[in-house]
Amino acid sequence: MLTTNLIGIYLHGSLAMGCFNPERSDIDLLVAVQHTLSVFVKRQLITLLLESSQQPHPIEISFLNNEQLNPYQHPVPFDLHYSESWREHYQTELINNTWQRWNDRQATDTDLDAHLTILRNRGITLYGQEYQITFPVIPSNYYVESILNDYYGERAEKQHNSVYFILNACRIHAYLQARHIYSKDEGGIYGLTTFPVQFIHPITQALDIYRGRIPARPFEDAILDTFADYMDNYIQAWQQA
Repeated sequence: MLTTNLIGIYLHGSLAMGCFNPERSDIDLLVAVQHTLSVFVKRQLITLLLESSQQPHPIEISFLNNEQLNPYQHPVPFDLHYSESWREHYQTELINNTWQRWNDRQATDTDLDAHLTILRNRGITLYGQEYQITFPVIPSNYYVESILNDYYGERAEKQHNSVYFILNACRIHAYLQARHIYSKDEGGIYGLTTFPVQFIHPITQALDIYRGRIPARPFEDAILDTFADYMDNYIQAWQQA
């Protein structure tokens, strides 16, 4: 399918960083290719991903070509992206034949600044050229922009995905404070030793749910609001320093 166009396949995220939870985690992948993928190859890839994602674990994957990677561009362009949130969209486009227009525009994704930074620091080369050669160094200000965009997006939905919101906020704090690039699990451990004592219980609860030690259960709205206010104030102070 990709044959000589393939440069490499790379793993990042929880599986690469040793905290994969089979009940909650995605398999996070990046694929580098030499040249832009044709719409016919993209259709084959999406068909394959629709069949293989969730069998048994969800896959999140982005394909980037060499021209998009070198030189570095912001926001980062990409050839193709799949995650479970796109399943229905792709199924519809395969049925109504709008897949034939997949190459009509260039898509970009600010999340890729974070994914590429994590890959270069904590990732694994699964196949092909080593990631240190394949991917550019991401300027730290764009990495910060990416993780803060993610924080504010999750903040707006914090009652619906509280575990991710809390643990992700902890690892963002770790990066802003000391340039640590942590997994969500590592971020939670950092938060237990760094955040005010009033947040030990919700961080512990988030870690226990994330690790599968206890069933998922709701967090108190008041503590989520207080936690978010603390993070908002920390971020604002960091930006003004």
